[in-house]
Amino acid sequence: MLNSGEGGFFLTDDDAMAAEVATYAGAYEGLSVKHLTVPPLEAFAGLSVKLPNYSLRMSALSAAVIRPQVKTLDERAQAYNTRYEKLKSQLLRRLPGLITIPDVTPGVTMPVHDSLQFNLAHSVTDEQTQAFLDECAAHGLPVELFGHKSNARNFINWGFAPAAEPLPKTAKMLSRACDVRLPLLWEDEDFDTMANVIVESLTHVLESPSA
Repeated sequence: MLNSGEGGFFLTDDDAMAAEVATYAGAYEGLSVKHLTVPPLEAFAGLSVKLPNYSLRMSALSAAVIRPQVKTLDERAQAYNTRYEKLKSQLLRRLPGLITIPDVTPGVTMPVHDSLQFNLAHSVTDEQTQAFLDECAAHGLPVELFGHKSNARNFINWGFAPAAEPLPKTAKMLSRACDVRLPLLWEDEDFDTMANVIVESLTHVLESPSA
């Protein structure tokens, strides 16, 4: 929702976590005092030689780019959500039984749908799933599969948090879970085209004898 290149903010009341994040961001040689809010200096003890420094501090330029965007957050959220609901309605109506779209998690009061996640029916084979992704790409619409071997959302790629045991149900769900971005700068009618590409690509694949 807020775009300015690298930079950002991190909010926590955990001194140890805040010190580690500040160090990663560039708290070497006493630069931690440059941050607007930091934990006590003792929280930084030894971290500068233990953790790498990525120099990711937000610059004044990045902050200047972000500030005007804050005033338009509600407006942009409404635009995202209106387009999302229209696209969701089209896909569910035109592909009954072939896709499902997860509901918003209970308790979420202000979702911002800058992307759409949908699940292909498990009657769609692995080969048909890949053919569907390829068909969408051929029409200029990148659709990502959460279960792809290179997808960051696929738990098999989490070398930093390996699963203690196989997770077949999760793997099965991810194997049909798709994601498509909803670019804010697109025109409203562009999302009708997006719906057409998704519907026609899946229909074509399922009707093709070679898929």
